[in-house]
Amino acid sequence: MKKTKLLLLATTILSLSGLTSCGSKYDVTLTVYNWEDYIYAGTDENGNKVEDSVIESFEKYYTEKTGKTIHVDYQTFSTCEEMFNQINDGAIKADLCCPSDYMIQKMQSKNMLESFGYDYAQGKYTEGLDNVNSYLSPYIKDLFDTNRFSDYSVPYFWGTMGYTYNPELVSEEQVSTWEFQWNPGNDSKGQSLNKRVTVKNSVRDTYFTAVMHVYREEVMALKNQYEAGTLTAKQYNTQLSEVFNRCDTNTLNLVEKALKELKPYVQLEVDSGKSDIVTGQLAVNLAWSGDSVFSMDTAEESNVYLAYAIPEEGSNVWFDGWCMPKGANVEASKAFLDYLSNPEIAALNMNETGYTSPIAGQAIWDLCNEWYAVEEDENGTPVTDYDEVDLSYFFEGTLDEGEEAIIKVDSEERGRQFDAQYPSEDVIVRCAIMKDFGDEGNAALYTMWNNFKNSVM
Repeated sequence: MKKTKLLLLATTILSLSGLTSCGSKYDVTLTVYNWEDYIYAGTDENGNKVEDSVIESFEKYYTEKTGKTIHVDYQTFSTCEEMFNQINDGAIKADLCCPSDYMIQKMQSKNMLESFGYDYAQGKYTEGLDNVNSYLSPYIKDLFDTNRFSDYSVPYFWGTMGYTYNPELVSEEQVSTWEFQWNPGNDSKGQSLNKRVTVKNSVRDTYFTAVMHVYREEVMALKNQYEAGTLTAKQYNTQLSEVFNRCDTNTLNLVEKALKELKPYVQLEVDSGKSDIVTGQLAVNLAWSGDSVFSMDTAEESNVYLAYAIPEEGSNVWFDGWCMPKGANVEASKAFLDYLSNPEIAALNMNETGYTSPIAGQAIWDLCNEWYAVEEDENGTPVTDYDEVDLSYFFEGTLDEGEEAIIKVDSEERGRQFDAQYPSEDVIVRCAIMKDFGDEGNAALYTMWNNFKNSVM
């Protein structure tokens, strides 16, 4: 995926008016607290300014729509825990923040959030979020409704977690299991993979891989029952989620022991791994799917072709959602989020970050086809072998009349960007959402995590 593909679209969408929001005073100030590198910045692949960012274009749009000037005070964080502490301590007075699933639950349980006014009976947000109601993917909507997130958050990005790897050095079979972290072995050239593999310096993201390791026999038994037809997809996912989210004393002890056993084999990182695997410093990087897309895209510029794999035991399906901390400007916050949920604006943000938007709609479907549909000759015949992939679970009900959400993808491109951004239903069923462990559980978890980090750093 190249940013240049969307420059024409960006120019059309972002040139919404000639109004500017310059000057020292504004009618409204909206403080937005977001992850780093998580929105369209209006720059090309070399970092040169080419047009308004989404923030700048929203300021113009808002003024044109309401007649009021607005300034978006845009600030960033690097971990959910940092974001929570800054807001909880009063260091940042945010109107909007963008925590991950488990942190949304924590903030909600502590009565830290304003309501968006979601009507569960009608299955939609109340006034001010028309684009969200019209274009939110049915899959994401169901996730939010089932987990009771909808009243306190609006989806922003979602994805999975797996391994970015160099298939010239590491086979797909090697990274098909979380056991790889505890026994990386050698690469295809016979060189040791020790310390050329990363895990996240992020407690929940590395913790669950160790849970899958210590309970591997149990989770594989569930997988086998599902594949044999003795468990439904819902039963399988529910039981897998229970294992995935264990945080009892016995589990913590088992996980701490397992994590300490990683010391000879892995490095800890948060953000550097997505670039280090491109330059060859790493062979395998535990990665969020969007970072994996970034790595694969960047590597292609040097004719290096990386891949993405989700281990067989199961993984995390995560999402980040916008929340309004108590005291937020509800009207301006909703206006900003509805602007982001315009499929054409969502496409810009998706193109910029590599992460998958929860917004569906025709503009996103067209973008998906631009990136991933197999090339065809003048007769409309695919020029290479292809797999036909049904993405109805994600796009159903959001496309133009008569449009089917079926895409033909080059067979040789499977297991790469396409699958990182749009996992199949067979993959989704073995992915679980992180749950908040509560104050007592979190305290025990962080104690265990610090014990592990002190042993490896």
